[in-house]
Amino acid sequence: MVYGYDVNKSIYTALGNAGVKTVDSMEQCGDVDYVVLALPTGGGESTQVLSELGTNSVVIDTTTMSLAELEQVLSIVRNRGGFRYITARLEGGPRQAESGSLVMFIGGDEQLYRQSEEFLRQLGTPIYIGTHEQAALLKLISTSIIIANTMILAELSPIMKDVGLDTNTLVKALSMSGGADSAQLRTRLPWILSGNYPESFSIDLAKYVVDETIKHSMSKGRSLPIMNMIDKILEIARNEGKGKGGDFSEAAEILKK
Repeated sequence: MVYGYDVNKSIYTALGNAGVKTVDSMEQCGDVDYVVLALPTGGGESTQVLSELGTNSVVIDTTTMSLAELEQVLSIVRNRGGFRYITARLEGGPRQAESGSLVMFIGGDEQLYRQSEEFLRQLGTPIYIGTHEQAALLKLISTSIIIANTMILAELSPIMKDVGLDTNTLVKALSMSGGADSAQLRTRLPWILSGNYPESFSIDLAKYVVDETIKHSMSKGRSLPIMNMIDKILEIARNEGKGKGGDFSEAAEILKK
């Protein structure tokens, strides 16, 4: 039996249609083998949920959080004792989640990972990275690359229109060139060219990731001038109400100006 709990009850119909038994509280789930956390605003929510959970289940935490927030979460895991906790940072979007094709950066005890691998493979493709911190940092790096790649495409999108090709032909040609190809070119560039931004990865979350990446780099005495510029673009876009209910790539509208 798969149980589902969310503070947003509007999604319960969809969960029920997918065969998930919805509950009004986590306590109603009872003693389960695995608990998968996917929380919206970082480590603060993870620490709250962990404080309410029993310690028998394997906890797989997919929540995006900073390294400082991760340390707070791990502190609770260590202090309570008995928790079997796996960091799982997800690569992909809603469509990959629905199809079970997410890539997962896994951190934590390797033996626990091996014991949980069969379950994890029902969610996507797990890759064991090493420590919790290594998996979390790699996720920040990966998402920062996605954001930077998208901003380059956004900046160049007016020139791409100057070529005079339809979107499908343009994307096909660039993707076949090898060096220009990327997942963002094939997915987000059509959104940018059409000005239609479906709900995927909010600008608030994108800016959070960039901020945390910059913060980590500064803690090591290194600067990230390009990421700082992107951070400012995201801030301007957010202040103008872009990407709230859709995708951070709507920041392209700022660059188009």
